[in-house]
Amino acid sequence: MTPTVWHEGRTSLDLLRGADWAWVGLRSGDGLNRLHSDLLVALDRLFIELRGGGVRRVALSGSAWMTGRGHHFTAGADLHEVGALDPMSAEPFSRRGQRVMSHLLWPGWRTLTLISGVAMGGGCDLALHGQERWAVAADPITGKGGLRLAHPAAKHGILTGFGGTVRLPEILGREGADRLFRHFETWGAAEALAAGAVHRVLEADAVGPAVRAWLEATAPPPRGPQGRP
Repeated sequence: MTPTVWHEGRTSLDLLRGADWAWVGLRSGDGLNRLHSDLLVALDRLFIELRGGGVRRVALSGSAWMTGRGHHFTAGADLHEVGALDPMSAEPFSRRGQRVMSHLLWPGWRTLTLISGVAMGGGCDLALHGQERWAVAADPITGKGGLRLAHPAAKHGILTGFGGTVRLPEILGREGADRLFRHFETWGAAEALAAGAVHRVLEADAVGPAVRAWLEATAPPPRGPQGRP
């Protein structure tokens, strides 16, 4: 199967669709896949369309993993865009991000975030909102391509507005969230696995088959608003 272009922008969205699953890929010219406002709007629209179309499993990653080897997940929000926000524009920008994160936690489907390379700031938020989270290991020979999971925005006087202050303590506990938010740690795949940020670490060559197998597995029945079948 060949991905199709669903959204073209500074960071674009590619899409693979199956009968009841979808693989969404982030793609940009510099490979850093920043979360621009137009991308957040496009992701919101795409997730709404997929939910309405009966999709029961969604994977989110860098686009290149769909057809071979990828690199970065996302470097987060564009700091130039964030720096231009004022009190009137900051709230809708934040809410756009929160809507995208909430789609990943919708109990009517299962979501997987494949986290590789850089996943920082808002990209860390996005990565950790996956219901299931896998990391890609660094190249065993060169050591390159390893995960860099971090939340350094507080160094710039910025606190996440995309839901990380709620999500990270939920899955990492207070101590783990503090390590990212307050102590500015950067985690590789092994540290992320030990902290509970990811459930599994894959070698790069295993990514495509593993994600496809997960997508094509029998999906659980949809759940109601309170998470009940």
